[in-house]
Order: sequence, then C-alpha cells, then structure tokens
Amino acid sequence: MPNSQPRLNPPTDHGNVHKREGGHGCHASLGVPVYCTLAALFLTGSLATAQPPSELASRVATFNIFVRSTLIGFEQVEVTRNPNGWIIRSRGSLARPIDLQNQFFEIKYDEKWHPQTLTLNGVRTNTPFSIRTTFDENEATNELEEAGQQRSNTTPLPPAAIVMPDYYFAAYEALASRLAGTEPGDELSIYVVPRGGNQARVDQVSSRQIDVGSTVIDAQVYLLSFLNPGAPLVIEVWTDLVHRLLRVSIPALSLDVAREDLVSSNARVRRVSHPGDKDTMIRANGFSLAATITTPVDKSQPADGWPTVLLVPSPGTGDRDGALSGLPVLGQMAGALSDRGFLVTRYDPRGTGQSGGRLESADIDAYADDARTVVRYLEELDNIDRDRVTVLGSNEGGWIAMAVAGKERRIDNLVLVGTPSMTGVDLVMEQQRDLLDRLGVSEAERLEKIALQQRIHDAVLDNGSWDGVPEAMRKTADTPWFRDFLEFDTADAMQRIRQPILILHGSLDNQVDPQHAVHLAELAGYRRRDVSVDQVTLEGLDHLLVDTSLGVVANYNDMRSRSVSSEFIDTLVNWLEQLP
Repeated sequence: MPNSQPRLNPPTDHGNVHKREGGHGCHASLGVPVYCTLAALFLTGSLATAQPPSELASRVATFNIFVRSTLIGFEQVEVTRNPNGWIIRSRGSLARPIDLQNQFFEIKYDEKWHPQTLTLNGVRTNTPFSIRTTFDENEATNELEEAGQQRSNTTPLPPAAIVMPDYYFAAYEALASRLAGTEPGDELSIYVVPRGGNQARVDQVSSRQIDVGSTVIDAQVYLLSFLNPGAPLVIEVWTDLVHRLLRVSIPALSLDVAREDLVSSNARVRRVSHPGDKDTMIRANGFSLAATITTPVDKSQPADGWPTVLLVPSPGTGDRDGALSGLPVLGQMAGALSDRGFLVTRYDPRGTGQSGGRLESADIDAYADDARTVVRYLEELDNIDRDRVTVLGSNEGGWIAMAVAGKERRIDNLVLVGTPSMTGVDLVMEQQRDLLDRLGVSEAERLEKIALQQRIHDAVLDNGSWDGVPEAMRKTADTPWFRDFLEFDTADAMQRIRQPILILHGSLDNQVDPQHAVHLAELAGYRRRDVSVDQVTLEGLDHLLVDTSLGVVANYNDMRSRSVSSEFIDTLVNWLEQLP
C-alpha cells in the first residue's frame, strides 16, 4: 500500500504456532470513542473475512464492513481448494474513511498454508496502485506500482507466514483456518505486505452462539493481540466450527467486518445469559422491539411485585446487551440486578439486532418513544411494582433516558451512567480534540481536522454549505440522528425531568470526563422541583464500569473474563432501596 497512507497495521505474521507457558493478555487499551467525530477518524489497517476447511472445494461469501455501526462497504470473497493448495480471491469497495476500491485480490497458498504468490490491484484516494509478491522459504519479494511509479523490496519472511495486506479483508480467511486448534498463549507469524513480519498472540478462546432466524450458528471467538511496536492491537476473529470466517472486530477503532447473513435484521449474538432471561417482542408503532426480561430466580416475589429497571441502550452499541470493547455492559447489569431482586428489561434499538424499524429516520425523540413503549408494556405486567419503575441510561443512552423521563409519567426514577453534560456540538468537538491529542498529529493537521468537523456541523445544522466536505462524510453526517445529536441540550432536557436522579461515573473514565457528572448534578439541582439528585464518582472504574485502578489492572486485557464492578451494582441497589 502507499506509504503516504495512514495505517492501522495489525501485525500480520507468519503462520508458525509457538506454544508459550504461563500468563497471557492483551496489553492495548481499547478505549472506544463513544461519539461521532467524523473528520477525526483515522482508520488504517487490515481486517478480515472467511476461510473454509480442507474438506470444502470452494465457497463464496459477502462481508459487510462497518465503522461506528455505519456500513461503509463490502468485500466478496471466494476461497477455492485445489490439488495444489488454496486460492483466496476478492473484490470490493470501501467508502471513506478508508476510501479503497479493491479491483482484484488473489493470494495462493500451498496445501500446508505456505504462501506462494500475492496479486492485488486497487485505487486508494483516487490513486491507482498494484502489488505483486512472490514468496520463497525465507524471503518475500514485493513489486509495487503507485501512480505510475515503480519500486521493489525484499524482506525476510517468517516461516509459514499468514499474508495480510492492509484493507484486504479476504486475507483473514487464512488466519481463520490457521486458528484451528490454537490455545491461549500460542503465537502465529504474520507478514504485512510489503513491510515485513510480526506476531499475533492468541489471548483467549471462547464460544458464542448467533441466532439467525430459526438457525443457531455456533462460533469460536479468538481474542488476538497483534504485537505492533509500541502497543499491541486487540482484534476479535470469529469462526464457525469448521473454521470458516464469520466476523472480525477491532473494538478500538469501532470497526467490524461481518458475513452478510450475520448482520440481517433477524440475527442476534448471544453475549450473556441468565436463568431468569425470557425473550419477547414488544409492539411499537409499525414494528416490534426485541427485548429480554430478566426476572429474579430463587427469590420470593414481593407482595407489590418486583421493582423494575429498564436499561436504555445506546444506538452506538448495537444491541440490547450494550457491548463496548467486547464487554456486554447492559447484559451484565441485567443479571447482577436480577440477582439482587429486580426485574430488568433490555431491548434492541430500532433497526438493530432483532428489532424492526428503520435507522435512517431515527432521532433522539424516536428512540425515546421506543423506550416509552417498553415502559408501557411493563406497566401491563402483573408481577411488577408500578411505583418502583426506574430507567437507566449509559453513555449517549443517558440522553435518551433523559428524554424519556421528561415525557413519561410512569417512570419513577432516573439513573445516568457515564453520561455527558453538554450540547451535542460541544461534546463532539471535545471528543475530537481528545482523539487528536492521543493520536499526536501535527498542529497543522489538527487545525485542518477541527475546521472540517466544524464545517460538517454547520452544514448539518443549516448554518453552512457542504462545499469541501467529502461525499462519504456527508452521507454519514447528514442524518436525523446526527442532527438531533448535535442539537441536544442537556441543560434544557434536565429542566423537564421530575424524577429523583442518580448520577454515576467512573473516576478513570477516559471517554467522558468525570467532570461531566459534576456538571450534570449542578444542572439537576437547578430544576424547579423539590426532588432529589445524588451524584457518586466510583473510584477506580473506567468507562465500562470495570475496575482498572492501579494494582488491579492497567488496561482492557482479557476483557471477556471481566465484569461490571460489584461496587457499581452495590451503589445502584443501595440508592434504589432507600427511595421512598
């Protein structure tokens, strides 16, 4: 790929498996930016697609590619088995921020998955390029052409390397196959064309199930650390039981590649379960919302019914489990609160998971109306206490929860977790500046990106034109949701809320600064109502409500074995139980 292009560069190394004894873990921080900073999105790197086992002769699959849950393109992948080994081919198209036309990709491996040749042609940011690579036992020879300029290099080739050029996701087909039989601590060799070798470490292997209509797909999920210089990059690779690729996810970049059938409206990943879970469909206005109601087990129902908590999902987290950086935050909350004697409901936002409805017309009021629909559904149940109905919103879901509480008299209490306290415009700019600081860009580039972001805001809010804004960015930004998000004013929304409020925030939250909680409490105190507001900063907890204080854990490693903090649950339950 052109050296001038920024890259993510997940180190893709050779295919040797090295057994290691002892501990393992992912050492990269997976702080996922929560809010849409369109002009600051620096995506650079490789992702993946699928690959069949040796029994299959050929397979074709289409993979959809998403950034921040927004579809930016596709890649159609063909994997063929012949007497000489394997051939992986693909074509596809990716809009900005990647901006790549995959005109042709082909990688050949022998029957033992040793690479033989690579051919790829593409256009990146309107610049055509091609790479031809041949492999022998110890070296890779790359012939590159970009905008008519030719060059070549020869680099060492690790033994049995898995070849992974940037942005050609079909390359992950070989990785998916090679992961068969690996265990935590094993390492795979990767070769990143045309730069050289690296290692990918297997940190965790787990099982998941994906509901697709009436079919259940059993998946193996591999948590890998690509050992880049400086800081590893954590990537999830999902395969089926015969090691065909299902999905690749890079949480730190909010980037997902998933097989087409897995992102259909009737597909749902089972991320967490509880013996009290019961799935249901709730009729909304012209469609249904898919929900899970978790009822306490092995407990006696109170005479007045179960106190009830509704968990409002954030549109950016995808589904009812509220997964962030691989951790099902809302799903774990539901189980923990149910174990403490609360009936808890969570649901897929409209147009995601198994819920109907359309995303393109959704704004904050629409999402709030969906939450009101669920509240009214719960009010009709005969096993809840109608005087103890609490709505909890986390992240930008807190804004939706505020909008719901301001409209719905059936709600008795409001809990805001990690919720921002400013207008949407100010929040996006704050998030963008923080991201640019962490990326360490030059001052000139920083000013350029900030100016572009401001231009986008002005155009969305009808205060300026779209001149100079790339078309792909316009398509992403020019939506009812983003306009409503920019216009949302927390101070104004707070004045409409009559319920008691609990504001919780982790002291180590590096996505939404803890000072937002202090400001929210001030805004709540200005309400012209004699109702309580309590604000608690939870020491040592991060944005995911996980304890990352010094001496506990320094990063998001081994995420799937970790849980939402018991201190958070204790604080929430104590507050709910003390309410009149």
